Order: sequence, then structure tokens, then C-alpha cells
Amino acid sequence: MLLFLYNILLPIALLISFPVYLRRMLKRGGYARNFSQRFGRYSKEMANRFAEGGWTWIRAVSVGEIGLALRLIEELKRQSPDFKAVISTTTSTGYALGLQRRANRPWIEVIYNPIDFYPIVSLCWKQIRPREAILIDSDLWPSFLALAKAHRSPVYLANARLSRRSERRYVKLRSLAQTLFWRNVTSLFAQDQGDAERWKRVGVPADRITVTGNMKYDTDDLASGINSRFSVWLQKHGINVGRPILLGGSLHPGEEDLLLSGFKLLQAEFPQLFLILVPRHVERTREIAQLLRARGVRFALRSEPDFQDDPSILLVNTTGELRDWYSAATVVVVGKSFYGVGGQNPIEPILAGKPVVVGPHMENFQYIVDELRTAGGIIQLHSADALVPTLADLLRNPSAASSVVARAFKAMAHHQGAIRRTASMIINERVKQDQDPGHESADWRSS
Repeated sequence: MLLFLYNILLPIALLISFPVYLRRMLKRGGYARNFSQRFGRYSKEMANRFAEGGWTWIRAVSVGEIGLALRLIEELKRQSPDFKAVISTTTSTGYALGLQRRANRPWIEVIYNPIDFYPIVSLCWKQIRPREAILIDSDLWPSFLALAKAHRSPVYLANARLSRRSERRYVKLRSLAQTLFWRNVTSLFAQDQGDAERWKRVGVPADRITVTGNMKYDTDDLASGINSRFSVWLQKHGINVGRPILLGGSLHPGEEDLLLSGFKLLQAEFPQLFLILVPRHVERTREIAQLLRARGVRFALRSEPDFQDDPSILLVNTTGELRDWYSAATVVVVGKSFYGVGGQNPIEPILAGKPVVVGPHMENFQYIVDELRTAGGIIQLHSADALVPTLADLLRNPSAASSVVARAFKAMAHHQGAIRRTASMIINERVKQDQDPGHESADWRSS
């Protein structure tokens, strides 16, 4: 009954929200490409590949989750050579990154997430015919989960996190969540013990929860600033290797202005300082470029690297490169933490070996930020007023900056191998299913 009501109310909610959604699509751009996939319409070539069977459906909302899904897929492929994956995403930037990374990987398909209306998801399910589903960071949708249950396809929540705010919401709706979500989840791989306890409190059975560590913080994938391809790229364009670089990553509105103001103040002591701005949403490039012009500063675009006027600022207007840009930096400021709520992933720049500064709003990453702050592995500021003196201290004292990074690595050591552990548990479950005919999903696995 709840699922029926959900599917009655969903079209109404979509109609009401359509104007807002349309404005967002037009602003961000890129949504027109393969838009019909959101309604379960695929090209003939893609449908033929789906018909081969044996696919695993992996849902990843946006760019960050896509990157994580691809790392998990590579490990699953290493452990099980016949592994094939369909990655579905919601945003145009995530879709573009998925297509870019699937090059020369015929065992990966990339599609848009379908609208979670039962007839639409059912149409998708019949074409993709997944043997299992993996949801990255708890991308939960009632119709999708119900169809997985109907076809006896296991559902795994990988890198599953639950914020305190979401916990409070689920506790209030415990019986509803139990019916629409938890009864349809096969296994949940929690990021840490705090997340595991929260999942238990909202109704997920304890025997379905395993703490595997946070895949985003898996230091097996440690980057090296020395070998950064963008360090080489910057040198090619005249930015000397010894020049200090301040990078703002995943920036939200207002944070570019904050960094620009701080940058100008820092230049008095560090005249060679170079600033790299990487907005969270690339469609904001024009807005940020206008801000820079209004401030009278010279800058270059990543897509149009004109360094003839010796600009001291680079605006990155491309997607899927942030992790590599981190490796080129001296100090990193993580966005959505000064202006905005929730913050962004602070671990990728730490894995690149860089000291990280964040603002007061890191609610979506509070557990790991608390862990890092206690260890002295991250610098969290209570207000933007402390940003300039903090950055000056880090630029002035390279050894102190290195100590921050070393303490961060030590604090994150227990997350090492999270991707391998998650993949192993999924593959082990798959082997059990293959050995037990009772787990065969509806009539297509052998077709």
C-alpha cells in the first residue's frame, strides 16, 4: 500500500517541482543528451548489450560517487574477471565523467538514473536484467528497491553513511522506512562504527551491517604531488615548480570571492603565490569569470590556457579532474564549508599529501572531520576571519604543513583496504548465490 501511494504521489510531486528542475537543467546544461534514458529508453545497441545478461547495476548520484563507483568496479573486475557493470547517475557532470572513464572498458555501460516511477523502473529492470545492485553512499529509492526484491536481486549499500540529521528523519518514519527501504536491502557496508550504530537505530538489522571502512579514504590509492600531471601542465605554461599554490576545491557561491580576497592579502607576503579555483559546478564558470574581471585580476581558464599576460589565477572549468589538481597544490581549502551546509569530501586532498583547511560547515563529514581534528590532521576554522592567518602559517612553515598531513595519514590508517573488503564481500555473496539455486533471480540469469 505504501509503495502504491508513493507511486501515486510521485508524478504530482514531479509536476510541482518541474519548473525548478527545468531551471537547473538549463543552468547546468548537458541534460538533453540521452534524456530519454530517464524514462527507460535506450539505444538499440545498448539494449542489445544489456540482453547479454550478467550485469551489476551500480547507482552513483554525481561526480564524487561516480569516481568511487569506478574504483570499486575496477576492484570487482580484478577479483571476478567476468564482472560487468551498468553505472547510473543523476547529474550531467556525473554522466560525462562516467562516459569519459569507460573508454576502452566494454564491460562498463553508463546511463542516467531513471525516474523512480514503478512502471519506468520496471521497464529499465527488464532491459538491464541486473543480477545484483550496488548503491553508492545510500542512494535509496522505493520503486527501485521494490523491483530488486521482486526479482530476487541482492541490493548492497556500499560506503553507506548516515548523517545525524538523516538519522533523526528516519527514526520519525521508522515503520515507513522499514517497509520501503530496509526490508529490501541485502547487506549494508558502513563507513565507520558511528554510521553502523546510526543504521541500527533507524531499523536496519544488525546482522546485515558490516563496517568495511570508508572507500573515499582508502589510502591504497595514495597520490603523489611530485608526479601530478597538472604539476607538469602548469610548468609547461610557465608556473615554476617551486611556486606556492593555493587551491580551492568544490567551491560554492561566495567562496570564490572569499578566497580571492584572502589571496590578495597573502600576496603581500607571498608575491609568487598562485591561486587555483575549482568550482563544484562547472556551469558557474561564467559567473566566476565575471567576478574575477570585476576585481581586475588576470586569470586563465583550464580549457583556454592563455598564460601570455602572466596570470596569477587559474579557473578550472572542466570536470573529473579535481583529484589530480589537488596533487599540484601546496595548501587546499575545501568548499561548501564556509558558505553552504554539509561540506565536501576533505580526504581526497589529504590523500594527495596536502594540508587541508575547512570551514565550520562540515556536517556531512562530521565523523571523519572530528576524527582528523582530534588527531591534528585537519584544520577546521570557526569563521572565515581566520582563513588568511591560517593559510599564511601553512605557507610560511612547510614542516608544520607536512606534520598536519602525516597526522591525517595516521588517523586514516584503519580505512586502508576498504574498497578491497567491500568488493570481496560482494563477490563472496555472489559465489554463494551461484551455488544456491534458491537464490536465482526471476527467469533471466540463465536466459
